[in-house]
Amino acid sequence: MTTADKIAANTTILVMSRIAMLLTPALLSAMAFLFWLYLDGISADASAAVSTANKLETRVTVLEGNEAIGRQDRIRYQDQVLAQLMKLTDKVDNQAGQIAALTATIEALKGKR
Repeated sequence: MTTADKIAANTTILVMSRIAMLLTPALLSAMAFLFWLYLDGISADASAAVSTANKLETRVTVLEGNEAIGRQDRIRYQDQVLAQLMKLTDKVDNQAGQIAALTATIEALKGKR
């Protein structure tokens, strides 16, 4: 290698190092900015997830309340139906007794003739 080649190589390395010194802060700033944008996006996604979770919690609470009310209404309705069936059964039993009494009376009247 000649002296001219050494000077040229040295100058090239010197120019490249100076350019690197100038560009390094800009590149680091750009990388920091992009990382900040990335973290901001993650923060926005997390906030949306929390908001959605709160809405879902409210909906689940409402649905559980409606389920409990529906269960109570269903039990009340079943009790009412059961009470009506018991009344109907009592009336049928009463009528069966009356029919048996009428049949006995008719048979007794037939026997007296």
